[in-house]
Amino acid sequence: MLSFISRKTTNKKMETSPFLEKRAFPRYTAKIPLTYFGSDSSKEFQVKTHDISAQGLCIITDRELIPGSALDIFLYMADNSGKIYRKGKAVWCKILENDLYRIGIKLEEPNLNPIPLVLKAIMPQREY
Repeated sequence: MLSFISRKTTNKKMETSPFLEKRAFPRYTAKIPLTYFGSDSSKEFQVKTHDISAQGLCIITDRELIPGSALDIFLYMADNSGKIYRKGKAVWCKILENDLYRIGIKLEEPNLNPIPLVLKAIMPQREY
């Protein structure tokens, strides 16, 4: 686990506050299409990931999700090679501008292998 010190200048005095990085896996910025359902709703919501890791992902949506909300999630591959299903839970929700929300989701086991997903999202298959 990494620990960082952020420094703020206030009235010409240097203050330090500890920041503890809690993530165990690196995050990769990738826009991967997904559909999610809340455990209390049969309505589906289609969004794209903002970033992804082995145990979590971040989405931007126009729906507020209360931390602790259980989700059923389907990730869709850019090359139409299939979809990946995972259960997850909203861990945090931050309001952005224009009535959008940024939501952190922790995925249940098994862990994802995000590198192939990211590569499929950013490097479309080309025929030579």
